[in-house]
Amino acid sequence: MPSLKGETPLPSSVSSFRAPDWVPSISSGGRAVLDHLLRTGGASQASLSQVLDLSQPSVARLVGTFHAAGIVALSERTPGVRGHPSVQVTLAPDYAFAIGVTLVGDAVGMTILDLAGKVRGARTIGLSDMAPVSVLEALRTLKTALIAEAGIDPARIIGAGAGVSGFLVPGEPSRFNPPTQLAGWASLDVAAALGAALTLPMLSENDGTAATVAEGLVGVGRTCRNFGYCHLTNGFGGGLTVDGRVVQGRLGNAGDFGGVLWLLGGLYPSLDTLHASVRAAGGPDEGVEAMVRRVCLDTPGVAQWVREAAKSIGQLAFLLGHMVASEKVVIGGRLPAPIAAALARETILPATPMRNDMPFPLPAVVPTEVPGDAVGIGAAMLPLRKAFFLEQG
Repeated sequence: MPSLKGETPLPSSVSSFRAPDWVPSISSGGRAVLDHLLRTGGASQASLSQVLDLSQPSVARLVGTFHAAGIVALSERTPGVRGHPSVQVTLAPDYAFAIGVTLVGDAVGMTILDLAGKVRGARTIGLSDMAPVSVLEALRTLKTALIAEAGIDPARIIGAGAGVSGFLVPGEPSRFNPPTQLAGWASLDVAAALGAALTLPMLSENDGTAATVAEGLVGVGRTCRNFGYCHLTNGFGGGLTVDGRVVQGRLGNAGDFGGVLWLLGGLYPSLDTLHASVRAAGGPDEGVEAMVRRVCLDTPGVAQWVREAAKSIGQLAFLLGHMVASEKVVIGGRLPAPIAAALARETILPATPMRNDMPFPLPAVVPTEVPGDAVGIGAAMLPLRKAFFLEQG
């Protein structure tokens, strides 16, 4: 594998994921440059040394090597204050791609992400049978269709990531304890099974954590470094970002908010309970994924569910404010955007006693800002981060 030399090599977890030989080994300084370009959409070469605390010669060397390799594109912008044009640096989107797989209770999805973090193709399908054989066949079909629709070179796909519903359990290799609908996956090495089906190097992560990665990259995390992410799917989970870093915890299970709400009691705010509320109000006999595609605020049963779910979210947000000082709590997952926004508006946090006429600073509850399948986007970022970007931050 070729090397792009810079400041300090990054030996850590990159070794656990083998990218294609045409992907160079990149130093920590180089990763910082690429990560900044990913988050900002591009920057002047002159600004990179100031923002990243790298010397100008180091930045020039890194940018020059990246440009020669085809990883970044350069263009000149309007002359600066002193009359010298500053080179604008952006990621070359077609240099590399990654696939993100979403594996939840009653649906499977796939997202193709390019090096610049743009979604080039995405699709989610509901399945009545979530057994591994059925899911793997659906994913093979999705891969072929999405690559053709996106018009990308499949040889430039460096790997895939999967966001899987369930918590991780001890042992090697890592395994998930999934919800009942995915019981057939409990005994499998999920990453190995998916990787073999897609013929790609594969990484896997809890779906709530994968969605939190996406929220940090293209959502609320662009302006907020401390937030809790509520992942509403068939179940209820989430993730935590503290000081700009996604918190993993033991086995990667940090952010399992479902267990917290089980202890507190009250409504479990999930798509399954929304589905039950809609059905109880006379809704059609259909699966959760079908309901998600047609349900709206005016659908009978939705308003009542929002009122009850808001109480549970308010308790959780209160705890996150006091325990990890979250600035925001994000309502995300597969919940339709108008309902997520209504749930955020409806949520009122319990009030703590005033001290010196001042309240404790509690988080704002807001809807997700991720456009599309957050799990798929975050899952696709797993191999891209391993190969090109900072793992956290």
